[in-house]
Amino acid sequence: MQKSILNRTVFCRDNIEVLRGMDSNSIDLIYLDPPFNKKRNFHAPIGSQAEGASFKDIWYEEDTKDEWIGLIADQLPVLHDYLQGIEKIGDASNKYYLVYMSIRLLELKRILKDTGSIYLHCDETMGHYLKLLMDCIFGDDFFRNEIIWHYSGWNKRLKHSFESRHDKIYFYGKSSKQQFNGYFHPLKSKEDYVRLRKQKLHTDDDGREFVYSDGGGGKRVKRYIDEVLATGIATDDLWEIDKLNNSSKENTKYPTQKPLALLERIIAASSNEGDRILDPFCGCATTLIAAEKLHRQWIGIDISPKAFDLVKLRLGREVGDSQDLLKRQNALIFREDIPERTDLVRSPATKTEVKHSLYGKQKGHCNGCDILFEYRHLTIDHILPRAKGGQDNPENLQLLCNSCNSIKSDNDMAYLRIKLREYGILR
Repeated sequence: MQKSILNRTVFCRDNIEVLRGMDSNSIDLIYLDPPFNKKRNFHAPIGSQAEGASFKDIWYEEDTKDEWIGLIADQLPVLHDYLQGIEKIGDASNKYYLVYMSIRLLELKRILKDTGSIYLHCDETMGHYLKLLMDCIFGDDFFRNEIIWHYSGWNKRLKHSFESRHDKIYFYGKSSKQQFNGYFHPLKSKEDYVRLRKQKLHTDDDGREFVYSDGGGGKRVKRYIDEVLATGIATDDLWEIDKLNNSSKENTKYPTQKPLALLERIIAASSNEGDRILDPFCGCATTLIAAEKLHRQWIGIDISPKAFDLVKLRLGREVGDSQDLLKRQNALIFREDIPERTDLVRSPATKTEVKHSLYGKQKGHCNGCDILFEYRHLTIDHILPRAKGGQDNPENLQLLCNSCNSIKSDNDMAYLRIKLREYGILR
């Protein structure tokens, strides 16, 4: 556990900067409800408790940094190849959004413990792309579930399609050591069970009530009601949980707010008391409140300072008026700085960082022959050679393939281009 980041801390700044300052293998459970690439901006209504909260969900090339592409190409070439392919599918913003998500998910994997789990919340807008993204980063062997959160409401009759009434949550582990408790619906009565399962009750010769259930392989087995009532019903991957309505006590009117019941189920299933929970897009603090109620430690990150105001408000309103409420609220920590990792000694590593940036800036192409290469086949070169007064400043650096680098040697770029034309490589 990183001692420099205390329990009940809310960071208010770009989450990639905070994540890079967190120790590896320090988080037990991650839930993220990021922007969905809806191509619009979201704002909390004036006069609501969340007034002032907003987030951008439109993606442009300037929302990604050149060094992100280079870092991805270096660390995970298969992911880089996937992102290159996405460039040719659909709207151009798809790739920009997925690069933004990739660089954050790589950091989230690093800080997640081997026993940990990650739940990525999305919808049909980018869900199919994000599933493959998660397979590239976490590995399809550690894919656990595509959870369908289905919510009721007044269905509209659409002209060309059915109305969408669900979100997706992709659940992954990091290794085979992953802890999982599962989740059981508590039952108050046999009527409660019958209502949930919609099964007919039977009675055996001893007067015990049971239902027939699928035992696998075409077999039918008896499930005795008294045993089921004692344990509850294990939930599957279809979650029927209502969305928040305007009269709900927990509703802050924050755009895209999720219900506490949803987060409580995730936290109960994949963590234990005292474990550390992270939400890197914590918004109106639902994950943080659910973690507090279930006696977990938590860290939240959000670009808006409103997140801190909302967690303080909701601690008093939803966790309950207990004698230690003031203690909880006083223990809240607001930070705008970048934490310092304690699990490594930082080295300059400037050459690697420069190469990442140049690879992204040149989009993987050699700056001489303009041919696309894998990251490993490009080398850093001085545009104006050091032998002729060139410096190590970024403006004087480029990436060349091995062949172009050899041809150029200690000459300038004009010499290289003349030679490439002579060889018929450039026109």
